[in-house]
Amino acid sequence: MSKPLIAGALALCVLPAAADHSRDYLETVVVTATRDDSSLADTAASVGVLDEDTVRALNPAHSSELLNRISGVNIVQLGSSGEGVAAGIRQPVSTSPVYLYLENGVPTRSAGFFNHNALYEINTSVANGAEIIKGPGSALYGSDAIGAVINILTGRPPAEDRTALTLETGEDGWRRGQLSWARLAGDNGFTARINLSNNDGWREQTAAQRRDATLSWYRDLGETLSVNTVLTVTDIDLQTGGSGLRYRDFNNDPEQAGNQIGYREVSALRLSSAFEKVLDNGSLTITPFLRSNDLEYVATWTLNTGRVVALPPWMGGGSALDSQDAHINESGHDSAGAQVKYRRDLAEESFVIAGVDVDYTRGYQKQVYIERTDSDTGPYWLEYREAGALYDYDVDFLAFSPYVHFEQQLAPRWRLTAGLRYDNFRYNYDNQLPVIAAGTADDPATAIFEDSHIREPDQVVEMEHLSPKLGLIYDISDSLNAYTAYRHAFRIPDAGQMFRSGATVDSTALDPVKADSLELGLRGSFGARTAFDLALYRMEKRDDILSVTEASGARRNVNAGQTDHYGVELNVDIRLSDTLDLGLAYSHSRHRFEDWRDGNNDFSGNEMPDAPDQFGNLRLGWHPAWLRGGQVELEWWHQGEHWLDERNDEDGDASDRDTHGGHNLFNLRADFYLTEQVRLYTRVLNLTDKLYAETTSKWGPTYTPGRPRSAYLGVSVEF
Repeated sequence: MSKPLIAGALALCVLPAAADHSRDYLETVVVTATRDDSSLADTAASVGVLDEDTVRALNPAHSSELLNRISGVNIVQLGSSGEGVAAGIRQPVSTSPVYLYLENGVPTRSAGFFNHNALYEINTSVANGAEIIKGPGSALYGSDAIGAVINILTGRPPAEDRTALTLETGEDGWRRGQLSWARLAGDNGFTARINLSNNDGWREQTAAQRRDATLSWYRDLGETLSVNTVLTVTDIDLQTGGSGLRYRDFNNDPEQAGNQIGYREVSALRLSSAFEKVLDNGSLTITPFLRSNDLEYVATWTLNTGRVVALPPWMGGGSALDSQDAHINESGHDSAGAQVKYRRDLAEESFVIAGVDVDYTRGYQKQVYIERTDSDTGPYWLEYREAGALYDYDVDFLAFSPYVHFEQQLAPRWRLTAGLRYDNFRYNYDNQLPVIAAGTADDPATAIFEDSHIREPDQVVEMEHLSPKLGLIYDISDSLNAYTAYRHAFRIPDAGQMFRSGATVDSTALDPVKADSLELGLRGSFGARTAFDLALYRMEKRDDILSVTEASGARRNVNAGQTDHYGVELNVDIRLSDTLDLGLAYSHSRHRFEDWRDGNNDFSGNEMPDAPDQFGNLRLGWHPAWLRGGQVELEWWHQGEHWLDERNDEDGDASDRDTHGGHNLFNLRADFYLTEQVRLYTRVLNLTDKLYAETTSKWGPTYTPGRPRSAYLGVSVEF
């Protein structure tokens, strides 16, 4: 097998088995930090790595079950056990575009068309592994990489022939079938991984169907040239009635649907071919790619009650329709692009990587305003009608982004890393509906509505940005090293924020969001049984794009201030004995408004809402010989307290709650090998049947209940 075949394979990120391998943890191979194979010891950033064995053992139904085993990572399952995703990584839990999602290093979506649910478009359950760079990654990857870069590795070249079939059943109509197939044929390697699942949902109107396929073809073209082609396809149909409930309903009847009109239809396709040429003093990789995304949904977060309601004093008082933005959305984009990367090895374990990313995307967005038509006196929508077009536009997006990454061995124990990326973006916007300018409505009855749905005229918008980074690594010993790093990040206003402008006047003048981060880290091993990773960080984010609500109820986008984010993250793995392992992923953080004004309200100095002060994941694994290679694992998941809104008002009773106390959940997993080819497994999530909120909202406030105790049973057979 030639070098290109094994390049990029993940090292097993587990504890070393003997004292003379105590440096194995630092030698864990990562590919996301430099876009090339590098060791954890040479990385000036906190990187979480999950290998294929971990993915296979967990077989996650949702990406949160896998990725939350990394300290500082909180992936939230949205929709009361649905497919939706929110994230909180060095940021509050939100749907904000501050994370970059990659598949084999290629962004799953164009920078101009972010969607917080991008993780559900990836077949995570049968991936070859995952890597997360926590904190800024813009110097290598560009826009959106503020809170983290999440890279799902899939379609890797096979190491051996393998066929496996997995069948799984569970409560609430859960059914899943998976096929994993790999073949080596001379200089070729083929893989296919298919995932089909169906879920009736434990709440009303929360059924889901999912279909995934990942196909790959590796071709060895000689001693120095190879190509790996990966095709991924995802199709999802969801009922999204699992919206937030008022506090009384959350406590007394969490199974009710909330808004019953919600649905979401998702389709995604990605095709890439990585051509790798090994050179005398380095390598050249060229990766052309195609992708297509289409999405249709009812925007349930805009529904509110659908009635005229009294506004609280802190929003100016008076009354207004609280659903002026309720709509059905149809959007999508098709992309063609290429990544070119050249690595040049220098003397004394030093090297430089230079490259350029090119992305051309054509996107569209159509939105239709909806009005509530049912006569129910409750706050949840039961029926609606379409009441007219809000937006209909096309956008051509072009990105050209050269970058350079450099590493220099300064001395036997000191290593310098540096990087710089230049991004140039161009939007060409084509509006398909009549232009609506602010304050132009003749009829006062429609003025508020039209002023909250301004339509921009056709135009071209260009922007550019430079993203630097600098890091220093010191090897304290063979098994312990430390690093410090400065990293800058940014994200451009996406097409929706600029051209679906709401009440924002001159929305195309929005500035990019910017962030600067300082980080200190210490990691390594103590003997043969303990490995750890400790990181301390502080990040300042400014010119954030905020959707604020006017006293009229209209929303608008503004660059609205500065926030500070700082915390500590700790990952520890301990082999207690030959049959017991202990794993801990813990983080403690603060997220604060440094300078933040929303209308007449000044929230400067307050804590940000939806920002739990701590996350904890503690796992105890027992793997006695009689399980024949299996294990029993008990997992404790802790989420701390957070504010519900920006006011940080400690007054109020149970009907006017200001904080949410977090939760503690327990999960149990077990597997057993009947033979070397037949594996039985089970998992019980939320073992104690705890009532908890997966997310909260200040509007109400509302609480979206997480799933109750749920048991699953599966069998996997290898042929």
